[in-house]
Amino acid sequence: MTRRFLLILCIVLIGTFYFAPQPKAEAFDPVTLAILTPLAIQGAKILAPYVIRGLKNVAVVGLRSAKYFIKFFLVPVGLVECIIMPWRISSGLSHMGQGFIGLFCFVGNLCLIPLAIFGVGV
Repeated sequence: MTRRFLLILCIVLIGTFYFAPQPKAEAFDPVTLAILTPLAIQGAKILAPYVIRGLKNVAVVGLRSAKYFIKFFLVPVGLVECIIMPWRISSGLSHMGQGFIGLFCFVGNLCLIPLAIFGVGV
């Protein structure tokens, strides 16, 4: 594929989606809403324990992520130790390494948050 072909393809797709007719918003009529409200309340009562458990699992993973995010701040501490106090270079390198590991753990836990709703990784 050449650049020219990709450019033309992008222009055609953008034009197609830009000028496509937009769907009209339609509201529920009051009778339908009145019929479905009791069903929605019953469904909410049934699903409430599962929703609460999912939110609790997300909170646990979120707090674990916060712990790793705070660990990331060891990188500047280690950098300062390496630059200003060269006799503590081993400690500075250790802090920088812990900070970078904390960063990767933080990103990994952020990726687990959608799965934590279902109890995976908690």
